[in-house]
Amino acid sequence: MGQEELLEILDKSLLGWAFGDIERASKGQAKLGAFILGACFIDAMAGFYKGIDREESKRKSGSRFKDFVEKYLPKYEPERLWEDLRCGLVHSYAEGGSYEFTHSKSQFHFTKSSRGKTILNLEDFLEDLKEAYNKLREDILNQKGTFDKAMRRYKSMRLMASVRV
Repeated sequence: MGQEELLEILDKSLLGWAFGDIERASKGQAKLGAFILGACFIDAMAGFYKGIDREESKRKSGSRFKDFVEKYLPKYEPERLWEDLRCGLVHSYAEGGSYEFTHSKSQFHFTKSSRGKTILNLEDFLEDLKEAYNKLREDILNQKGTFDKAMRRYKSMRLMASVRV
């Protein structure tokens, strides 16, 4: 399988299904759920970036996530995004103290709230995630090392796909 075929799979499953779910949540009544799914989406992209296999997926998820954020989401602070958004929301349904969440208020994205927290606007966050995916996609297409790692991840763990009957 070459870069184009792998990217076709990633576009369908990772971008189409996973990111599509995030967009559907954001357009409905699950705004905080969209932030949670966004953190999961970063985890998924980080796995392809680092080339993890099934066994490695259980270890060092924090360093993978933060390395991905540093490279593909440079406006964000990796440690804060990991601890406060990803771990806080995904594991405890609470953020760790750094963020406040809003939607439909782009003018407040990355500003400070009256309590000194960084405001994340959902629509801007999603645009940043999509941009990160597109940068990763470009690296898979143009950098053999990134393609090899993404293939390793894909071969080991596959991706969600529609049922064929």
